Amino acid sequence: MSENIPLEQIVQELQMVAQQLVSVQTQVRELQGTIEHLSNQIEGNSIFQQVGPLLVEVDDIETLNDSLVETCRQLDEHAVKLSVREGELRTAYESAVKQFESA
Repeated sequence: MSENIPLEQIVQELQMVAQQLVSVQTQVRELQGTIEHLSNQIEGNSIFQQVGPLLVEVDDIETLNDSLVETCRQLDEHAVKLSVREGELRTAYESAVKQFESA
């Protein structure tokens, strides 16, 4: 891979993937905290969800929870893919640096 891609391009993509990975991992942690907090709510308490600039009362808390869990799962899968790509890019970077140093 690194034979065909310039070192600068590998570095640029590696930085981009690493930033995306941190962002997605942060979103996953925030969702996990929200799901945990939602599960600790006292029955009968109102739950609100932000819709654009508005806070709207949630009618079906179970549906909201299911939606949050699914979104968290999807983001977690995306984080795994980004992590794999980051590893590939790090390997390509190391290979490109070795080629550069031996040239």
